[in-house]
Amino acid sequence: MAYKLELPDIGEGVVEAEVQQWFVKPGDVVAEDQPLVEVMTDKATVVIPSPKRGRVVTLFWKVGDVAKVHAPLIELELDGAAPSPSAPATAQAKAGTEAPAARSAAPGVDAPAAKAAAPRPAGQKALATPAVRALARELEIDINAVAGSGPGGRVTKDDLAAFRNGTNGHGRPERPAAPVTELAPARAAAPAPIPLRPEGGGVEERVPLRGVRKRIAENMARSKRTAAHFTFVEQCDVTELARVKDRIAAAAKDEGVKVTFLPFIVKAVVAALRKFPRLNATMDDERGELVVHRRHDIGIASATDAGLVVPVVRGADRRSLVELAREIERLAQDAKAGRARPEDMGRSTFTITSLGALGGMFATPVLNYPEVGILGVHRIRPTPVVRDGQVVVRDVMHVSITSDHRVIDGHEAAAFCYEIIRTLEDPNLLFMHMA
Repeated sequence: MAYKLELPDIGEGVVEAEVQQWFVKPGDVVAEDQPLVEVMTDKATVVIPSPKRGRVVTLFWKVGDVAKVHAPLIELELDGAAPSPSAPATAQAKAGTEAPAARSAAPGVDAPAAKAAAPRPAGQKALATPAVRALARELEIDINAVAGSGPGGRVTKDDLAAFRNGTNGHGRPERPAAPVTELAPARAAAPAPIPLRPEGGGVEERVPLRGVRKRIAENMARSKRTAAHFTFVEQCDVTELARVKDRIAAAAKDEGVKVTFLPFIVKAVVAALRKFPRLNATMDDERGELVVHRRHDIGIASATDAGLVVPVVRGADRRSLVELAREIERLAQDAKAGRARPEDMGRSTFTITSLGALGGMFATPVLNYPEVGILGVHRIRPTPVVRDGQVVVRDVMHVSITSDHRVIDGHEAAAFCYEIIRTLEDPNLLFMHMA
């Protein structure tokens, strides 16, 4: 019996999704709950499992295609019979060659090391979670050479360990290395270098914009095309803030919470937005209206292997510093692991972006459209400054505010920035209106 699985209604407001990768091909027999396809919406990346057991007859979309909600994704033959003669031509023409199986948005379940790992057919790419793929890169292991013992042949961290010990189904790595350890949240992998043109011949690489990178390109282009960007930059002395942060971080460590500068910056931003509410707003370009929000849902730009994403701290004005620190850490880890939840994405009212140690002197961030303001916080450096007629060394960083000059005047953006700086330079002000 033929069964067509439709693209489900993944979340509020989602009307379409882009196919990221297929985990099956026509002719495969799939089990119930086995991952079939990974799709990406405006809010999250989701793996869709098979609701039934059967044999794959047709893949209706190829990688990179955008499917509408309730459109058929895949056809299964539920009785296990061979696919009908008419199906493969249509399916393979639409789906193309077998799509690479890459990262899954859902966290994998590592199997015990003792579980047998089945060798993978030659040429077939590995299934693995983003964390396992990151660990493989860290250990310089070709993950496609590792046999997987997880569900559906998924490669686990134990499989990586077995591979290094020479007990995995695909053999021993070329070089010895240290035992496998848990990988701490990593910075986004640097983009692969573009090959140089060698003498006597031309070499080039064409990289299709797909998935998160495609959405980033679309959103950035729309933001620059629509909003009138204006950036104001000023220095901020965070010497006292650093001392307060260190004391609170030491106390919060006992609760298992890592406190960075970001929770303090979020608090300062919320306080400034209360004084300058027009910056806590989005533009409705279709109606020509500025929508000023009473909620404070602050986006935190986070770097991932797939590109820059913006998970959102909901109700930032109602959270304590420790609660903010805990939520920011959770959102960042989920984003880097590719398992951000739909409810954690979108509908932010203002965004903060920081590159930490890579923050440079200052930058001019692009607005997270349709928002009208984005704050850039940059690297903290020991800097000679004049205090009471004396040159002293202080911890100084630059703060930049980019706003939509169509609706935010320069003096308003500058006053907003100075309000944030005033609060960060005197952290006692942070505790006047604590949640």
